[in-house]
Amino acid sequence: MLNSNSLMNITIHLNEISTHIAEQIKNQSEQVQLIYTEKQKTLEKLQKSLEKMNQLISKMCDKQLPQRINQFQILQNQQYKYELQIEEDLELPCYRNRIFQIKLRLVQNQKTIINSNNLLVELQIWTYDKIPKKLTHNNKNQSIFKGCQQTIIKKGYGSLSRIQIKEVSSHFPKGAFLMVILPIDDGAVIGDESKFLIKKEWIKPLIINDVAVKAKKFSDRHNPYYVKSDGTINIQEQE
Repeated sequence: MLNSNSLMNITIHLNEISTHIAEQIKNQSEQVQLIYTEKQKTLEKLQKSLEKMNQLISKMCDKQLPQRINQFQILQNQQYKYELQIEEDLELPCYRNRIFQIKLRLVQNQKTIINSNNLLVELQIWTYDKIPKKLTHNNKNQSIFKGCQQTIIKKGYGSLSRIQIKEVSSHFPKGAFLMVILPIDDGAVIGDESKFLIKKEWIKPLIINDVAVKAKKFSDRHNPYYVKSDGTINIQEQE
């Protein structure tokens, strides 16, 4: 039989073991709690970063889409004092890489305005997407233009004399383009109508609808239609 001293020693030893185990459990519990806390902090940081990223993406989308919509709508709907017109009827369709020209004049109420400052105008091609977009390069990242894309309106007249379009319109919605000619620089004039110093914001761009650009010209398939001075299609000629 165990004497009282032996029992006491065993009890002390068991207490020491129990205390040691309790300390280990406590330490491990604290470590687990620390790891859990760190993970929670990390998750919270990631969540905040994700929220900020989503907010940024949302703001970018909110800004970009209206810009694309309004950019073309403003061209059409803004109030203008003057407008660009075609001096001579333009025959369509165009043909890829074939040179053509557009003669322009600056008018007010169908009267040519002899502007004193030089007005730089630019030819642009827009698509018939649901949200129209300006087209500058093809799928190979090559410019769709070759030759003249800009000209000066000087004393009421100007000419885009060597235009070449290197992309056919059949690859795009509606099988046609919107052709836009608009002023992009007015020489930084303040604007003085009495001196015929005309600001670019006063000039209505020329917008030509349904511009077909085809690959090749076959005489038996060439059915011309014509654009009038204001950019509208001459239906009678087209028929």
